[in-house]
Amino acid sequence: MAMDFSEALQLVGPFIAIAGFVTGIWWKVEGKIDKVRSDADAAVAKAQDKAEDAMKEVTAFKLKVVEEYASWDTVRAIETRLTERMDSLSDAVMKMPDAIVDRMVNMIKLTSK
Repeated sequence: MAMDFSEALQLVGPFIAIAGFVTGIWWKVEGKIDKVRSDADAAVAKAQDKAEDAMKEVTAFKLKVVEEYASWDTVRAIETRLTERMDSLSDAVMKMPDAIVDRMVNMIKLTSK
């Protein structure tokens, strides 16, 4: 019982059709996967660029703060000097009435002589 080409094609044909169908679907799915991968890679690159830009801005802001604003030590030193000066001025103001009275007494003594 010899099989000719048409009989062999009838037996093998459906398997070839199924293999072609599966290969076509595979090809289509692989193309979609590649597109999603390339889109994801582009999105990652864009996000990394944004992150780098944000880091540059933060670094620039930190530098500006360091250059333009006083440190806590400087603020404390200024506060200490101002407090000391205000205390000495307060002492001087509190002694003024006594000094005025002393001058008035001295003037009275000079004019009474």
